[in-house]
Amino acid sequence: MPTTPTTSPLATRLADYADGLRAGGAIRTDPVHAAFATIRRDLCLTHFQHAGQTITLTHDSTPAPAVLDAIYSRQALVTRTAGIPSSSSAPTIMAKMLEALHLQPGQRVLEIGAGTGYNAALLAHLTQASVVTVEAHPATAAEATASLRRLGMHEQVTVLEADGYHGGPDHGPYDRIIVTCGIAGIPPGWLDQLTDTGLILAPLLHGGIHPIMTVGRDGRVTGCIGGDFMPAAGPLRPDQLIGRNPARPVPSQPLLFSASLTGSLDPPTYHDLWFHLATGDTRITRAWMDDDTFPFDAGQLALHTPDQHTAWAHNTGTVAATSPDLGEQLTNQVRRWLSHNQPTVTEHTTHLAPAAGVVPPLHRPTAWTSPS
Repeated sequence: MPTTPTTSPLATRLADYADGLRAGGAIRTDPVHAAFATIRRDLCLTHFQHAGQTITLTHDSTPAPAVLDAIYSRQALVTRTAGIPSSSSAPTIMAKMLEALHLQPGQRVLEIGAGTGYNAALLAHLTQASVVTVEAHPATAAEATASLRRLGMHEQVTVLEADGYHGGPDHGPYDRIIVTCGIAGIPPGWLDQLTDTGLILAPLLHGGIHPIMTVGRDGRVTGCIGGDFMPAAGPLRPDQLIGRNPARPVPSQPLLFSASLTGSLDPPTYHDLWFHLATGDTRITRAWMDDDTFPFDAGQLALHTPDQHTAWAHNTGTVAATSPDLGEQLTNQVRRWLSHNQPTVTEHTTHLAPAAGVVPPLHRPTAWTSPS
């Protein structure tokens, strides 16, 4: 794979980029640090959205410093908005997922969702083994292939233009399967493509968003990382499994606010709360109000009912509701979470079970075990 001289400005930028991810806690181990300090994200991009503009890269010269600032930041970069959206995920979440895989040299990895090809390149650097990445969108698959060629990794990484639902049965078995888009369940065929000690790491639909969970070959599911991902299309996220997540903002209604229950919640703790509430109440989802005064940045964790009444637990520690009864229900749920020492995402376990009436079949987490 191509490297840059250790004294070059770009090599220094890559090292600083990896150092920043380690300082922020996303990177914990030397191999993951080395991958981020080596693989050039700029070679995996031809265009992306930034500050309201489309940035185009030609790769005939090093990008301008301001462009490199955006590329080697911690932010996700949107690469396509038309049709099925696509992005290069935030490096912080990419690093956390790579750490959660506990990769070892020689392990074989299947990636569902090639995106820009950057994550597949990081996987290949970490394993020094063959990687298979599956991408349903033809243009994105072509872009990922071109990125890997620019990196000199096209012989190590195989890009399959196919529906990720089927995995990569002709190239398995795999020690790890990693999914880089939000899905509603696990195809049973993926479990068959794992080695006996294999592991799936996937953003699974839960509470209206896609927190990351691990799945063993035996179907045991454990919460891993709070967060959300762009949703997959097709059989990996069928409409009948999306549940109560409202397609439109909740109609504007007067809001009633409670006193502060928790104080301000940082993003990981807010995701802990969201994950926990969704294990016990299927009405928990993401929602927002069709009103310019609604505090969108305060979070969209909601208890939503079919008659359009909604209550929100904001990251400010308050509960807002369109009805007193629903507000009281959500307030009591938040208080129970507090009384049980704020269980984290990783304290929740369950097993997969077939989702009823879904064709082609998907298996979903069910009957969570958690502090309650």
